[in-house]
Amino acid sequence: MYNDCMETNAQKPVQYRMPHLTDEFLYQIIFCMEDQSNEYCLDLKEGSLVQVEFIDQRRKEDPERFLDIPEWYPSDGFRTMEKFVSTLRNPVYRERLREALQSGKGVFRQFKDTLHSSPPLERLWYYYKDKEIRHRIHLWYERHDEAFRLSGMGEVPAEHTNELLLEDFQFVQELEQWIEQIDELGKRIIDKYEHSQNQRDVLMAQYLKEAWEKTRDDFYFIAISSGEKFAGFIKYRCADNSLVQVVCYAIEEEFQGLGLFRHMVENLSGRLWEKGYRELIFPFTADTFKIEPMFDETVPIPLFKKISVSLERWGSSSEDPYDTESFV
Repeated sequence: MYNDCMETNAQKPVQYRMPHLTDEFLYQIIFCMEDQSNEYCLDLKEGSLVQVEFIDQRRKEDPERFLDIPEWYPSDGFRTMEKFVSTLRNPVYRERLREALQSGKGVFRQFKDTLHSSPPLERLWYYYKDKEIRHRIHLWYERHDEAFRLSGMGEVPAEHTNELLLEDFQFVQELEQWIEQIDELGKRIIDKYEHSQNQRDVLMAQYLKEAWEKTRDDFYFIAISSGEKFAGFIKYRCADNSLVQVVCYAIEEEFQGLGLFRHMVENLSGRLWEKGYRELIFPFTADTFKIEPMFDETVPIPLFKKISVSLERWGSSSEDPYDTESFV
């Protein structure tokens, strides 16, 4: 009977567990996933990654000991690039990257070269790609480790892109060096409206001209890229000891859609708060209405808002038409 028990225990399979997913081990898995020259698997007994070609015999003897790591083929990288491009709000780089993806030859190289021309965008790409790979690894762990799944660690930590922008931009308030760039940016924006055939756009051009005019009460908050390029500005005036009014603002097209403007507003607000100011009034005009939801979390107080209404559409949809003869 003793021998029977010994034999039963000897035949009992070993229960292997997934190793703890530390940051260092996570980086090792990512490296192996991206290595297209070799194939790797996880040795559950040793808690380490090994090349498949070196453990063929051991894998046949104890198949439960080894686990294939998540796959990451060039096609996965390509799909990730497509997804990343679809998230971009910057029209310039969105189109450039789409052209690179559709070029048919040297896609990966052209894609990287385009990213390299814009350090902030390149950083966003690597953050996005890293998040995609981490998510796949977390799902893999959830499938093979009950404790990992129950711990809720499968969620990829959220990270604000503002943290990525901190190293890519600096903010200055010395106007002299950048006044020409600010004036040139204003000229381009105003010309776009001024040469329109729509009278409403011409009116907008006049408003922007007045906003761009300089007074001795103006202060400028200017964003400069890590490559010493002018990226955008906010012009404001201090109405009293607690109130600041933004007059006009703009971001160069090259840097739009990266979250830079939000980063500028948060940084400027922090500096103004430290100086004792407590309220910031923001104007919205034409295309800038789209950024209004950015302020929702601060529970803003509406002051005024102008809209343009089509009288033709209003009149055609009205069920109670006016007596136009008596009105005129």
